[in-house]
Amino acid sequence: MAIIIACGKEEEITSGTETAFLSMGNRPVLAHCLKIFHESTVVDEIILVVGKERVEASMQVVKRFGFTKVRGIVIGGVNRLSSLRTVFSKIPEPASTILIHEASRPFVSHSVVKETVKAAKRYGCAIAAHKLSDSVKVAAKGLKPDKTLERNSAWVAQTPQAFKSEVLEKIIDLKNKTAKLVDDESEFVKKPAEVHLVEAGYVNMKIRSSEDLAIATAIFNANVK
Repeated sequence: MAIIIACGKEEEITSGTETAFLSMGNRPVLAHCLKIFHESTVVDEIILVVGKERVEASMQVVKRFGFTKVRGIVIGGVNRLSSLRTVFSKIPEPASTILIHEASRPFVSHSVVKETVKAAKRYGCAIAAHKLSDSVKVAAKGLKPDKTLERNSAWVAQTPQAFKSEVLEKIIDLKNKTAKLVDDESEFVKKPAEVHLVEAGYVNMKIRSSEDLAIATAIFNANVK
């Protein structure tokens, strides 16, 4: 099962405007994202999470492009944690492995989706990420660096993130008062599960700004056949 998040502050390009519903080339960003998971051999069904004002637009995208693996459209909550809790409250029985992906990352590859699921089945959790080859400075406050990380030791966390269902259920459990999810559930994975990184490359970018959208559109146009 894949859960595609297309709402929330982290998915907005500007206040009140979700990236998923902007155009990239000849279709919405959401359609590009759903296409990858619809075609994936390791995804049986898709749950789409959107804002209540985007339900109709989402249904039109699903119908227009024939995404029959989309089995439900859920209205998301005020944050990612509440959205995932809502999804789990509405599905009768979750799949053994669950993928979570941001709709604002339309360039994830089939191989990354497959490898993320494979690693999650083995370790309990796997996340797509990109290793940084440059030196990384850590500055907790202001512009004064506190430390420098070793070259090739820092990774940028991305999505998809895949979990064994029992691992994810523990993270989003209502009794778990410490969980405050922004965009990295893997931070809360506890033993005996482990977190495994899957290299996804820079191209698995997140569209956060108009500049990002322009870059993404250029990448798409360059690869149109």
